[in-house]
Amino acid sequence: MTTVAEFIERNREQLIERYAEEASRTESARGLTQHELIDTFPEYLSTLANISRQGHRGDPVKTKTRLEETHISQRVRLGFNQEEVTGEYVVMGRLISALWEALPLQEQPSPEDTQLLFEELRGAMDQVVATFSGYTADDRQREKRFLRRLDALSSEVIGNSERSIPLHERLGALLEVVQEAMRAEGAGLLLADPSGKLLIPTMYTGRWRERFETEPVPVDSPSFLAELARSEEPLALADAVSAGPAVAEGIRRSGLRSLLGLRLWPHGKLLGVLYIGVSEIRPFEPQARRYLETLVEYLSGIIEKALLLQQLRQTNERLRKSETLYRLATEAISDVIWDWNLQTDTVAWSGAVEKLFGHAREELSGHISGWYDAIHPEDRERIVHGIHAAIASGEQRWRNEYRFLHRDGSYVYVIDHGLIERDASGKAVRMVGAMQDITARKAASEALRASEDRLRLAVRAADLGTWDFNPVTGVLRWDERCRALFGLTQEAEVSYDTFLEGIHPEDRERTHAAVQRALQLGSGGDYDSEFRPLWRKDPGEHWLRSTGRAVFEGGRAVRFIGTVQDISDRKRRHSEAQHRAEFAEQLIGIVSHDLRNPLNAITLSVAALMRQEDLSDRQAKGLARISASTERATRMIRDLLDFTRVRLGGGIPIERRSLDLHALCGQVAEEVRLAHPDREVEVVRSGQGMGEWDGDRLAQVLTNLMNNALAYSPQGSPVRVETRGEDGAVLLRVHNGGIPISPELLPHLFEPMRRGSHAGDGASRSIGLGLFIVDNIVRAHGGTVKVRSTEAEGTTFTVRLPRRAP
Repeated sequence: MTTVAEFIERNREQLIERYAEEASRTESARGLTQHELIDTFPEYLSTLANISRQGHRGDPVKTKTRLEETHISQRVRLGFNQEEVTGEYVVMGRLISALWEALPLQEQPSPEDTQLLFEELRGAMDQVVATFSGYTADDRQREKRFLRRLDALSSEVIGNSERSIPLHERLGALLEVVQEAMRAEGAGLLLADPSGKLLIPTMYTGRWRERFETEPVPVDSPSFLAELARSEEPLALADAVSAGPAVAEGIRRSGLRSLLGLRLWPHGKLLGVLYIGVSEIRPFEPQARRYLETLVEYLSGIIEKALLLQQLRQTNERLRKSETLYRLATEAISDVIWDWNLQTDTVAWSGAVEKLFGHAREELSGHISGWYDAIHPEDRERIVHGIHAAIASGEQRWRNEYRFLHRDGSYVYVIDHGLIERDASGKAVRMVGAMQDITARKAASEALRASEDRLRLAVRAADLGTWDFNPVTGVLRWDERCRALFGLTQEAEVSYDTFLEGIHPEDRERTHAAVQRALQLGSGGDYDSEFRPLWRKDPGEHWLRSTGRAVFEGGRAVRFIGTVQDISDRKRRHSEAQHRAEFAEQLIGIVSHDLRNPLNAITLSVAALMRQEDLSDRQAKGLARISASTERATRMIRDLLDFTRVRLGGGIPIERRSLDLHALCGQVAEEVRLAHPDREVEVVRSGQGMGEWDGDRLAQVLTNLMNNALAYSPQGSPVRVETRGEDGAVLLRVHNGGIPISPELLPHLFEPMRRGSHAGDGASRSIGLGLFIVDNIVRAHGGTVKVRSTEAEGTTFTVRLPRRAP
């Protein structure tokens, strides 16, 4: 392991050159000669190397101190500032450590050696700070001792709300520590009143133990103390005796001459002023001013915290006095009362929370998050944002409605309102509110609104007519729309007999019977009837649907109300759908019997002819074309039949039986190879292939996917078919290369009558039902089919088939 000394000595010239380059960049180094830039650095490097070998002892240490004093004094004469000189020692450390930082750990100096180097450089920088500021390491140690004493006293003053000592009992001791630390003979403290406009004499120590200022000092007065309150820096008064009215007469007679003071200014607000006095007339050193700033800043924090604690005790006392009244008030009302401490974010609940919502007080009391969690998730953001907006905007009250969690897991509607309490500065410190259960009222309001909405939608959106019949008096009322639907004018008289006379004779008796059933006690009162009106003049057959309900009192129907709707279009659509279904059934019969039979005859005849041995090549090719065309027509018919079944809602029927998908795939692939002898079909299988499927239907899936792959891939490229057994399912993948499926077509690929741009000839074209049939067969087995197609990967169809029925 190489030492720091060895690195310095091996790279001495390089270090000197780099140091001169870095040192020349500071503003104060401009115009210096090379000799002035380097100064004592070469000899300083040798000293650091000696310390690396011998440790921090002996002549190298003395030499190092001498070189540092010489270098710092020279830099002071040349006009360098403190930051520039300390920066030179930082550069030294960076240049030296850079010699090994990129080397392996075993080739670097030991951690102890490196630590010693940086301790020496840090000591040099401490010397720079002491030279420029006059604040030595001894001064810092002395400062720490007195800060510890202040800290010990602050623990007694602040402590906690139950065991802390009042500030006024320890304020004198705190001020004596400051007086002793500053080596003064007297110290005084004046605190600002709440308005910040007056300084109130508070505590004096030493030769000022007797309070010389008895009256408040205005901050805007010309006195020395007022100047302290307005100044950001410590102020000194050379001779208090000759200061005249600027200093209180008692201070001038105390025998203390020179004064030094500073304001207490925590968080940008005047807290007071503190000043000290000494008996001789003398200026105060810069380090004394800095020392006073540190002590006063620390003392400000102690006093501020103690005053806040005192205010808190007073507030707690007021709260304790009002607790009895508050408890009695919350018990006297049925609403849930809550009390939110905005400073600690804790909430307390009244006992009514258990009666109304089932929660024990202890379950919800605690952090505000418990309340937030009980608000319905759909209302939470709105309520939390609204309540915090009211707090932040300076409002005094907040009110809102939302859903609150009951202990049984349900939600109840509540109306909640709170009063926000603020301190003298306007900051919100507390919020007290009352929560009332309005679930029943809300439900009644919602029911009424929903009923009105339904009626309005029924009349306006559904184009309904309304009627109102009194079975006791026989009076019947129709609105304008109801009259128009029956073909009556607005002036025409209507009655129950008029209603029956306006119905087609074939529908009249049935409609009258439906009305009578609804008016019978025990029927439930519901009425629903469809009929044809007679008086409509517009062309075409018209149908109306009338629905209503009877209201019973004293065992008889006293009111019968309802609506009328024109359902002519629905009736026509239903009739057309029936015609289409009948046509589809006829088409299935034609295709399955009248077309398949001749195709079967053609297939058998071609097969017989092809078995003849004396066929010429031309005859054989002609028969092969006939066979292929017949097979294509058969496939089209089969696809049309399957398509018709799906469209009629019956789906594709399957018959499950035990089957090895590996074997079936191999069989279908062989048949495809025979039909395409010039193409390569590669079959790969793995895992267990057994399951319960419809073999004929899966053969249809395999044939469609393989033929598609051959049709949409380059002539000389192979098609890969893979079957792979997995837990509970078997995967089938069919892959081909070539131009990918367009992104616009991919989402619609399994819809009927969809085809890509075919690469083959016209004889191989399909009617676009193959993938639609594939998808329906796979879904009938409880499986899925997906496709992925890219330029780089080609096109892959992936079918997943569960081994058993779902």
